[in-house]
Parts: sequence; C-alpha cells; structure tokens
Amino acid sequence: MKKIIRVTSPARIHLGFLETDENSFRKFGSLGLAISNFENIFKIESSTKNIVVSEDSKLKKDIMRIIKFFEKFERIKKCKITVLKKIPAHIGLGSGTQQNLTVGHLLSEFNNLNLSIRKISEWLNRGKRSGIGVETFKNGGFIIDSGKKSKALPLTIFSTKWPKEWKIILITTSKKKGLFGKDENKVFKNLKKSRQSYVEENCYATLMKIIPGILEKDFFNFSAGIQVVQNNMSNFFYGSKDKYGNNNLTQIFRFLKIRNYRGFGQSSWGPTGFIFCESKESGELLLKDIKKFIELKKIQGINLLLVDGRNKGKTKTTRIEK
Repeated sequence: MKKIIRVTSPARIHLGFLETDENSFRKFGSLGLAISNFENIFKIESSTKNIVVSEDSKLKKDIMRIIKFFEKFERIKKCKITVLKKIPAHIGLGSGTQQNLTVGHLLSEFNNLNLSIRKISEWLNRGKRSGIGVETFKNGGFIIDSGKKSKALPLTIFSTKWPKEWKIILITTSKKKGLFGKDENKVFKNLKKSRQSYVEENCYATLMKIIPGILEKDFFNFSAGIQVVQNNMSNFFYGSKDKYGNNNLTQIFRFLKIRNYRGFGQSSWGPTGFIFCESKESGELLLKDIKKFIELKKIQGINLLLVDGRNKGKTKTTRIEK
C-alpha cells in the first residue's frame, strides 16, 4: 500500500506596508489578500531515494534543499515530490513562501511530524518582513499584520473573508521580474526612514477606511483606503505617487487616475499590478476600457485577468494506492 499526499496552496497579492522604518518598534506591518487562479499543487509519495520532479531546475534544487534540511532535524522517510502546478516566481504573487510552506507541510504530514505552520515557517526563514504569505497559506482571505516586534512572525491583527462580489483585475507581464533575495535585502537595508506622515496616513486609512470598508462591504471607502497606502508606497519606493515598478504599469495606472478610479496598485515589487472592482460586471467593463487604452498606446507584453479573492488556505488530499 502506498500513501500519496497532495497539497494545494494559494497565491497572494501584497497590498503595501504600514511602516517602512527598519528601526521602528514594530517593523513594516502588511496588508494582503489570497487570490484565485494561481496556485501550487505538489504531491509526495514514498521512494527508495529522495527525488524531485519538476521542469523548473531552480525549484527542484530548492525543494531538495528543504528535504535535506528536514533530514538534519527529523527522522524522515525517503520520498518523491512532484510539482504538478506552480505559482510563477518573482512577480509579486508570493511564490517563495508558498512553495517553502507547501514542501514543509508535505514532509510533516507524510512523516507524521505534526509540525505547526508557524514552526515550519520559522525553520525555513519565511515571514522575515511580512506575515501575509504565512497567513494566506493557513487560512486565505484578506489579512493585516501588525509588523515585527522581534524575530517571531508578525502578529495577525485582522483577517476576514473577501466579499465574493468583489473582483480583482491582475496585470501581469512575462518580461520582467520583481526584486527578490539578496537584491531585495539590499534595498530594504538602504531605505531611508519613513516620513511620520506616511505612517499616520497608512494607519488611519487602514483603521478608518479599509477595515470598516471590507466588513460593511463599502467598496468606495475600502478602495479609497487602499489607494492611500499604495500612493504612499509608490512615493516612498519610487519617489512619486504616480510611479511604479515598470513603465507599462505606470501608464495604465495614470489612465485610471485621470478617470478618478481608486483601489489599484502594485503587489510587492511587481511587476504584477492589481485593480479592485466592485462587481464582475464593473470589472469586465473596466477590462474593456483598459484593453482599448493598451491598444491606443501600443503597450506590449501585458496580460489582464479577472480573478477572485480566495477565502481558504492550503488544502490537503490523501489517497492510498496498492
């Protein structure tokens, strides 16, 4: 008899930091949302030796590294891990955290280790700045964390289900990657201190607009609050509230600003952008308008996709084969 465990985990969009000062009492503080359409699907089964099956050579090495790490601390069985589907890497959808936690959770379940997601994330050094990826892996939905007070994971201070009527337009491109790894660490290390006004504006927008907005399904105030945070992120990281990680995204968002639209921005370092929509109908109409603008401006390499928020985290299935 052969046990096969399969785990699915969601992509997420990161909606901005509340604070960007490394020396703050609580560093960062984040807002994020699990989304549909992009996910990891990995499976694990017994084997005579450790094997990873994936078309992505870097991902194969990363998974094997995690297996070897677990072998240092736990008695685990030889296994074969197969990557059936993966979140695109380094485009702002949280692929690194989701892949690490998926593999760690598979190894724990397969070997009956009963490790918590928090423990796995600490072992694999996830949640260094934001707790959004860890929390979306666990539960999905819309999440806010309070930032890091110590080396422990950031404290989740708010989580709720995403309204099923609200949709998200994702703007992606295959030609550019966002910052990650050593390059990302270098940028954060060299960041200038946040203006106190940014922090105050972000926290006020979160407490008075974003949280009550989503709880009351008040799209106007929710999207207005998101826009405050995103404008401050753009101002802080790129020197202008009208500038983003790539010129194509900047052009599309300037088009939205001219129309007085609110509730859009860049996820993490991009290049993925997001636009919140109050309904499927309004999302489809806005998609048509953006496509016309893209054609008019002859913008190349942009993909547009209407997706949902995802109100569940990881899922697991187990089957026994003879």
